Amino acid sequence: MSIKKFQPTASIKTKTISFATFSKIENLVNWINNSRFKNLDKRKYPAKAIIIDFSKCKPNIKPYHITPLACIIHEYQDKGFHVRLKNIPNEITAYLESFNFKQFCTGGSTIDIPTSSDAKILPLWLIARNTYNLYPDRAKVFFENNHFDGYSLSPLSLSLAELMNNIFDHSQSSIPGYTFTQYNSKQKSIITCVCDFGIGIPTTVNNYLNSTGKDKLKNIDALLKSFEYKFSTRSQPHNQGFGLDTIASNIKALNSKALVISNNVLYRIYPDGKEEKSELNVNFPGTLFVIWLNTDSLDVKEEEILDESSLID
Repeated sequence: MSIKKFQPTASIKTKTISFATFSKIENLVNWINNSRFKNLDKRKYPAKAIIIDFSKCKPNIKPYHITPLACIIHEYQDKGFHVRLKNIPNEITAYLESFNFKQFCTGGSTIDIPTSSDAKILPLWLIARNTYNLYPDRAKVFFENNHFDGYSLSPLSLSLAELMNNIFDHSQSSIPGYTFTQYNSKQKSIITCVCDFGIGIPTTVNNYLNSTGKDKLKNIDALLKSFEYKFSTRSQPHNQGFGLDTIASNIKALNSKALVISNNVLYRIYPDGKEEKSELNVNFPGTLFVIWLNTDSLDVKEEEILDESSLID
């Protein structure tokens, strides 16, 4: 997608989206919902352009801030909108430039394999048909080579593969989702986030139950159902009900944590294995899934055993 450079004019009012690093979940969800194209007042803002204002943004940007922002931008670009960034503090400018975020905003959403100048960041990745299955192994190799030589990041790649499979197969989003991964050496964790603007996990589960003649569940119960071993809506051959259960098992085995926001449900897994579920006062039509992988619990790579029989004539 090619995006021409936006030239603002005084006569056309342009929508400004104020980007901030929200710490409260409901504030984040409200910001996502209010910023999306579907909620744009086109009579008030007739210009085919939006401005992302960073003046209220603090430097502590996390993957769960960047990933939904990318989905918002892609949604506007998909409708032919131009995107411009303004009021970016210097420290945030350096951060955004490390993974070419400005290029993403001005050049249009891309399925090219992105690169980063920061060895702690694996850049935004579009969950598209021809590339979504490349990211999990790329993330594994990237962080093993740069930070964890001799340790296995298979739990990261397996979790990402299952997340991206589930989102790609079930989200029914009008635009592709995004993923973004970042290593925090101070907190000794790899944070990865996957986001889509689809129908949400509870809605997907209840649609499937309805199609099989079963009773609809409450949204909390429907989300928990998706984590049950061998439960699957079976929309694709590679999804046989191991996905979300595999993710939860990996998180608990490594004393890690996770957060899922989907529809009006918030679900957490804590490092001690405890789980927490609650209903939000807002609805997120999609899924935001965040994993904090505890790098102190990574397993040492098993040494490859040479099959000596192959050396015998």
